[in-house]
Amino acid sequence: MLDLFDITTIAICLTLLVLAILSIISDTFLRNIRKGEDVDKSDVKPQPVSVVIISDNNANEISSNLPVILEQNYPAGFEVIVVLCKDEDGTKDTLKAFRNYENLRVTFVPDSSRYMSIHKLAITLGVKAAKNDCVLLTDASCKPKTAEWIQSMASRFGNASRMVAGYSVFDDEATSYQTFRNLRRIYTSMNEASKGHPYAAPGKNLMFSKSMFMQERGFLGNLKYLRGEYDFLVNKYGEVTYIAVNTTAEAALEECAPTRTEWHNANMFYAETRKHLTGKHRHRFFFNADMLFFYAGLLSAVGSAVFAVVTEEWIILPFTAIALIGPFVSRILTVKRASRCFDTPVSLWKVIPFELGLIFNNAINLLRYKFADEYEFISHKS
Repeated sequence: MLDLFDITTIAICLTLLVLAILSIISDTFLRNIRKGEDVDKSDVKPQPVSVVIISDNNANEISSNLPVILEQNYPAGFEVIVVLCKDEDGTKDTLKAFRNYENLRVTFVPDSSRYMSIHKLAITLGVKAAKNDCVLLTDASCKPKTAEWIQSMASRFGNASRMVAGYSVFDDEATSYQTFRNLRRIYTSMNEASKGHPYAAPGKNLMFSKSMFMQERGFLGNLKYLRGEYDFLVNKYGEVTYIAVNTTAEAALEECAPTRTEWHNANMFYAETRKHLTGKHRHRFFFNADMLFFYAGLLSAVGSAVFAVVTEEWIILPFTAIALIGPFVSRILTVKRASRCFDTPVSLWKVIPFELGLIFNNAINLLRYKFADEYEFISHKS
C-alpha cells in the first residue's frame, strides 16, 4: 500500500489538481463583469443626442441600416450625422432617399486630407458638427438590434460617466471562429472597463461627451495610425473619465460580418494598435496566464496518463481525468453563459478547439504583421 502512494505519485496527483484549479480560475470568461446601473436622472434632464455614423463606401449598409437608426425611440430628441470618408459606390445618392428626415445631416472628409487617419478625421469632423454634447458613435456597417438603442446608451451617461461603452456582435454571415473571437473581445473589454482598467473597445458602439473630446484634443497623439479609432478612444479617455459599460440587449448593435480579407487586415491593424495602448502589459498578462495554465494542465494530464499506464500507477488516472474534464467543462459553461449574455450563439462543442487554437492564430497574425510593411499601418510615409 505504501508503494501505491509513493512521493512521486502524490506529487503528480497534487500537481494535476493544482493545474486544473489554476486553469479554471484563469479562464477569461470566468471573471464577472461589473454591470453598472442606470445613472440617477431624477435631477438631470434627458439630453438630446448626436449620432455620428462613419461611412467608407457603405452604400448597401446605409440603405439597410440607416432607417433603423433614424426611427429610434428617444423622446429627448436626436440628430444623425453621416460622415462620408469615401464615396466610390454611390453612397451620397443612396442618402438622397432619406432627405425627408429633418434630423439627418451629411458631411464629407475633404479629398485633400493627408498624413492622418481618414477614419479618425471623419470622427473628429462628425463630433465637431454635432449640435449636442452627448455623442453616440458607430459605423455604417452596424445597426441597432432594437429601437431602444439610443435610450439604453443614454441611460448610462451622466456627470460621473462621460463615456459609455456598448458592444457590437457579428451577423449570421460570420464564421463560427469569428463569432467566438468577437465574443471573447467583447467580454474581455467589458470586464476590464467595468473594473476601472479600460483597454480597448468592445465594439463600434461608443457614447461620449463632445466637450470632453474637444478639451482633450480628440485623437491627438495617435492620428497617424490608420485604424484602431474605437480602441484609442476607450484607452485614452478611460484615463480622463469613468467609463460605464452597457451589456443590455437594448444597447447591442449588429455588425456586418467581415470578409476573409477584412478579418486578416483587422487582426494585423490590431497588432499595430495594441503597441500604443496604455495598459497593454496588464492586458497581455491575463491572456498569457489563461493560455499558460490551460495548456500546462492539458499537457500534464496527457503526460501523466502515459506515465500511469507505463508504470501501472493506476491511482493517477482519476486525477488525469479531473485535470482534463474539469477545465473543459468549466470553459464550455462559462462561454455558454457569456454567449447568452451577449446574444452571440457559439457551438459549445467548438469551444475547446477554439480555445486551444487561440495562441496559434495569434502567432500567425503576429507573423503576418512582422513581415508586413510598417508603412501599411501609418499615414506618415516619410
